[in-house]
Amino acid sequence: MAFYANNGELQEHLSCSLNDLEQHRPWVAQQVSVTWLRYEHSLIDQAAQLSSAEFWALPVAGASHSGAIARYPASVVKLVYMAALEAWYAQGILRRTAELERATTTMIGHSSNDATAYVVDVLSGTTSGPDLSGDIYMAWQRQRQLVNQWLQEQGWPELQHCNCCQKTWEEGPYGREKQFYGPQRQNRNRLSSDAMARFLHAVMAGELISPVASAHMRQQLRRSLDSEARLADPENQVDGFLGADLPEGSRLWSKAGWMSTARADVAYMEVPQRRPTLVAVLGEGASSADDRHWLPELMTKLLTAC
Repeated sequence: MAFYANNGELQEHLSCSLNDLEQHRPWVAQQVSVTWLRYEHSLIDQAAQLSSAEFWALPVAGASHSGAIARYPASVVKLVYMAALEAWYAQGILRRTAELERATTTMIGHSSNDATAYVVDVLSGTTSGPDLSGDIYMAWQRQRQLVNQWLQEQGWPELQHCNCCQKTWEEGPYGREKQFYGPQRQNRNRLSSDAMARFLHAVMAGELISPVASAHMRQQLRRSLDSEARLADPENQVDGFLGADLPEGSRLWSKAGWMSTARADVAYMEVPQRRPTLVAVLGEGASSADDRHWLPELMTKLLTAC
């Protein structure tokens, strides 16, 4: 059972919005997953006044299209790795250092794959290198499943078929990293839009790990909508994604992902004269990746019902 309640009005609006996109993008129906939540009040402000039990008991109006299907999330997986770091800090497994803070800022703010590789190594106690075999390879694989084990410990049904154990790459994996992907790349990272939405929902509400940890993550996820700042940073994770066409005065927290065969984004936004909303989208295929307009267009359509 999803953590949100399917709302008929939102579901109809989402379906119509996707149908509109599909008129010129026939791949949308089969290659896109969307989870959309709408709130009556600021999620940040509302959650601060409630206990954890009260917050999770609140009904959340939502809608989805293929929301439970696990797809390749590209760099959106970095949101999970950031949260895992906070969990490791809270449990005393890791000590917060200046180098880890620098890597987290670069991983989330600039979506650096180099920084992500370092974070995954630290989280798992592993390193890349030549192929491995036997007991050494088995032990290495077990270590690389630590983030997945933590995800399953959350007890969220949305995480049941997800897989977050791989680094992100410019070209692709080599050596033991390629070995770990499997011959058919069957061990690639996988997330659903439902899982992405619940992750950001919890972070924005201060309900993931702790209020302090969530506040630290929100700080990393905040995106500037200033036009000059965006021009100065071509990798701003706003242009080409859900927040690209938000009106002046909006506030945005998000993590986007893009590579040659995927375009994804998960975003919470507070827009003037609209109700707060959270949208998680996963698009697969080269057409999705190459089209910089479909995510902003989808968001513009969804906002009319907020």
